[in-house]
Amino acid sequence: SMIVVNNKKIKIKNNLSIDDLATNLNIIYDVAIANAFPVDRSYIVQDKDEISLIKKGIIPSSDELEFLMIARHGMEIHNKLKRSSVAIAGLGGLGSNIAISLARIGVGKLKLIDFDVVEPSNLNRQCYNINQIGLEKTQALKDNLMLINPFINIETKNIFIDKNNIFDLFNDYDVIIEAFDNADSKRILIEEAISLFPNKFIVGASGVAGYFDTSIIKKQKLGKNCIIIGDFINETGANMGLMAPRVSVIANIQANEAIRYILGDLYDKSNS
Repeated sequence: SMIVVNNKKIKIKNNLSIDDLATNLNIIYDVAIANAFPVDRSYIVQDKDEISLIKKGIIPSSDELEFLMIARHGMEIHNKLKRSSVAIAGLGGLGSNIAISLARIGVGKLKLIDFDVVEPSNLNRQCYNINQIGLEKTQALKDNLMLINPFINIETKNIFIDKNNIFDLFNDYDVIIEAFDNADSKRILIEEAISLFPNKFIVGASGVAGYFDTSIIKKQKLGKNCIIIGDFINETGANMGLMAPRVSVIANIQANEAIRYILGDLYDKSNS
């Protein structure tokens, strides 16, 4: 049988278990993944299997981390993600959670845009640490992403977004994610982006406050290339704050919609 082990093609005898394979190749491992799915040591290796044998506690190099992502996603999905680019406007509860999810799965290029600094009230829902208070959000979030996946390309822009700079900020990116907590800023970015970029995919959010049932969260299409996530009711206001669980749910639905577009699962790019 011809298989791939830790990103290298090898020929093996039939009816080898994962443990037999590791012994023959002199590989010490704790975790085995076959065809993007964890398997136990007794798994019998099949022709054309893609096997990953992973030792716990070892910090991977760039090539090794890429190989591990390929092991979990498959080569085709990994390469599509690696070639993609996503710009995130607003790095609060939505944007910081979105960025972390996209970095974890290997989106090749991220642009982080915000004009604010980390302050204490951010910590109830945003992906920053207490020792980052006072830092620009762009730099603080980049630092955190580098601790997760230091091998992606991250661009930062510490700037307030308005009608005059939207084209320059987003023109070079495949996907635009609106992650503001200000209604006027949301409206301006989404309206301008739809007009300026008819062939880009735009993801926004509306109605993320409180701790209401997540089953009322829905998706609403806005034009041919924009989708908004939220319940469209519960905006911030008196006695209506933003809380980590619900904010992060909506953030990750936004991230997932971006990924579905990148991977071609839902949105036909030729018509979007």
